[in-house]
Amino acid sequence: MNVLLFGPAARAAGTARACVHVPAAATVRIVLDALATQRPEIAFALPGARLAVNHAFAQADALVTVDDELALIAMVSGG
Repeated sequence: MNVLLFGPAARAAGTARACVHVPAAATVRIVLDALATQRPEIAFALPGARLAVNHAFAQADALVTVDDELALIAMVSGG
Protein backbone atom coordinates (compact mmCIF):
# COMPACT_ATOMS: atom_id res chain seq x y z
CA MET A 1 0.00 0.00 0.00
CA ASN A 2 1.09 3.55 -0.60
CA VAL A 3 1.07 6.04 2.24
CA LEU A 4 1.38 9.78 1.61
CA LEU A 5 4.07 11.48 3.69
CA PHE A 6 4.43 15.13 4.61
CA GLY A 7 6.99 17.45 6.22
CA PRO A 8 9.91 15.90 8.10
CA ALA A 9 8.77 12.34 7.36
CA ALA A 10 8.76 13.02 3.62
CA ARG A 11 12.18 14.67 3.83
CA ALA A 12 13.62 11.75 5.82
CA ALA A 13 12.19 9.23 3.34
CA GLY A 14 13.28 11.28 0.34
CA THR A 15 9.81 10.92 -1.14
CA ALA A 16 6.23 12.00 -0.54
CA ARG A 17 4.94 8.44 -0.86
CA ALA A 18 6.02 5.35 1.07
CA CYS A 19 5.14 1.89 -0.18
CA VAL A 20 4.64 -0.78 2.49
CA HIS A 21 3.82 -4.44 2.07
CA VAL A 22 0.86 -5.57 4.18
CA PRO A 23 -1.79 -8.30 3.94
CA ALA A 24 -4.75 -7.58 1.65
CA ALA A 25 -7.11 -7.10 4.61
CA ALA A 26 -4.94 -4.84 6.74
CA THR A 27 -5.88 -2.55 9.59
CA VAL A 28 -4.54 0.92 10.28
CA ARG A 29 -2.40 -0.57 13.09
CA ILE A 30 -0.86 -3.09 10.65
CA VAL A 31 -0.02 -0.30 8.21
CA LEU A 32 1.60 1.82 10.95
CA ASP A 33 3.57 -1.20 12.21
CA ALA A 34 4.70 -1.92 8.64
CA LEU A 35 5.86 1.68 8.25
CA ALA A 36 7.93 1.33 11.44
CA THR A 37 9.66 -1.86 10.30
CA GLN A 38 9.87 -1.36 6.54
CA ARG A 39 10.68 2.37 6.56
CA PRO A 40 12.86 2.87 9.67
CA GLU A 41 13.99 6.29 8.44
CA ILE A 42 10.55 7.66 9.34
CA ALA A 43 10.10 5.79 12.63
CA PHE A 44 10.76 9.04 14.51
CA ALA A 45 7.50 10.44 13.12
CA LEU A 46 5.28 7.52 14.13
CA PRO A 47 4.82 8.00 17.90
CA GLY A 48 1.62 9.98 18.22
CA ALA A 49 1.03 9.96 14.45
CA ARG A 50 -2.34 9.09 12.98
CA LEU A 51 -3.30 7.58 9.69
CA ALA A 52 -5.90 9.33 7.59
CA VAL A 53 -7.92 7.07 5.32
CA ASN A 54 -9.72 8.83 2.49
CA HIS A 55 -9.28 12.24 4.14
CA ALA A 56 -10.52 11.24 7.61
CA PHE A 57 -8.64 10.04 10.68
CA ALA A 58 -9.12 6.31 11.19
CA GLN A 59 -9.09 4.18 14.33
CA ALA A 60 -6.36 1.55 14.74
CA ASP A 61 -8.74 -1.33 14.02
CA ALA A 62 -10.22 0.20 10.84
CA LEU A 63 -9.73 -1.91 7.73
CA VAL A 64 -7.94 -0.39 4.73
CA THR A 65 -7.68 -1.54 1.13
CA VAL A 66 -5.35 -0.79 -1.74
CA ASP A 67 -8.04 1.50 -3.17
CA ASP A 68 -7.98 3.78 -0.10
CA GLU A 69 -5.89 6.94 0.06
CA LEU A 70 -3.67 6.70 3.13
CA ALA A 71 -1.79 9.62 4.64
CA LEU A 72 0.51 9.70 7.63
CA ILE A 73 -0.33 12.72 9.78
CA ALA A 74 2.43 13.25 12.32
CA MET A 75 2.10 15.36 15.43
CA VAL A 76 3.06 18.98 14.98
CA SER A 77 4.83 20.96 17.66
CA GLY A 78 6.02 24.47 17.95
CA GLY A 79 4.76 27.80 19.00
